[in-house]
Amino acid sequence: MIAMIASIAYCVVGCHPGSDDLQALHVLACETETGAARLVQSVTGVVGTTYFALDPDKRWLYSMVGNERNPKLNGKAVRFRLDGHAVGDMEVLADLPCPAPCHVALLPGGGRLAYAAYGAGMAATVDLDSRKVRSLTLPDEGVGPNKARQKKAYAHFAFATPDASRLGVVNLGCDRIHFLDPDTLAEDVEMRILFDPGDGPRHAVWSNDGRYLFVVNELGNSVSSFVREGRGWRRICKVSTLPDGFTGETKAAAIRLTADGRMLAASNRGHDSIAFFDVDAATGRLTRRNIASLTGCFPRDFAFFPGEKFVIVGHKLSDEVRIYRFDRKNAALEPVGNPIPAYHPLAFTFL
Repeated sequence: MIAMIASIAYCVVGCHPGSDDLQALHVLACETETGAARLVQSVTGVVGTTYFALDPDKRWLYSMVGNERNPKLNGKAVRFRLDGHAVGDMEVLADLPCPAPCHVALLPGGGRLAYAAYGAGMAATVDLDSRKVRSLTLPDEGVGPNKARQKKAYAHFAFATPDASRLGVVNLGCDRIHFLDPDTLAEDVEMRILFDPGDGPRHAVWSNDGRYLFVVNELGNSVSSFVREGRGWRRICKVSTLPDGFTGETKAAAIRLTADGRMLAASNRGHDSIAFFDVDAATGRLTRRNIASLTGCFPRDFAFFPGEKFVIVGHKLSDEVRIYRFDRKNAALEPVGNPIPAYHPLAFTFL
C-alpha cells in the first residue's frame, strides 16, 4: 500500500468589515491531497480587506482596507510582510481619495498597484516607491437599464493587459470596460468594450495565451468571451451561469480559470452554485458543462487548491469557508469536512 504524503498549501482569507473581534484576515493550512483545512493564524486589528495582490517574490501581500472609525471615510492602500506562510503587521502605503476600493491588482513590473473603487466609480494607481496616488473618476455616460444597480459608473475590477500597455477597469454601472494608459490614466477609447445593456460586468480573466478575455456579468448572470479585432474587440459568445428557466433572485460573482486554461468557473450568489464551462483554446468559445450546487449561502469568491483536487469557497451570508472536492471529469463539487467559521468571507489567495 502506498502512503499518501500530505502537501500543505497556505491560503489567505480576507473578510468584510464588521466582525466583533476585528479579525478580517486569516490564514488556513490546506492539505492538497485530502482537502482538510485548519486555521493557523488570524490577524487582529484589520478593519476588513478587499481582494489581494501577491508580490511575485512572495514577500508582500497587498490589499485595501477601510477606515477603522467610519467605513464611509476614505480607505488606505496597505501591505503585509510575508514570512513563509505567516502574515506580518500591516503597513499603510497611502491614504486614498475614496472609501476602501473593492479590488486591487499589482501591475507588471511590481512598481505600482492599481485599484477599482466601486462606489466612487474610480480607477487609480499607487506608486510603491513615491507612494503617489493618481486617480480617475470614470464618466457616468451610458449607464445601464438596471435602475437599482446602474445609477452611475461603478468600477468593480482592475487588471493589466497581457502586454502591460493598458490598465483595464470593469465598469458595472455603464456596461463597459475602459482601457487606460497606466502612466496617465488617459483612456484608449478605441479599445473600450461595450456589453449588452444590463449585463453589469464584474470581474475578468485572460486566457493562458492572452488571446481571449473572459468576463463574468454580475447583473446578467452570464459569462462573455472576447477576442481582439483590430484596435477593438469582437464578442465570441455569452453563456448563462444559471439553469434554464431559473427565475429567482441571484447575481454572479467570481470567475476563475483552471491552471491549464481548459475550464472556466463562475459563482452564483442566490442560486448558490458554481457554473463550469469548457474553453475551446482554438476559438475562445465557452460551453457550459455543469452547474454545481453549494451547501452555503452567497458564494462571493472561490479558488482552486494547488493541484486542483479541491476548491475553497466563501459562503458570505453563512459566515463560513467551505472546502469542496473537485470532480473535473463531471465538473462537480462534493463538500469535504466541516465549514470553517469566518465573518463574511470575501477573497482568497494561495501563498
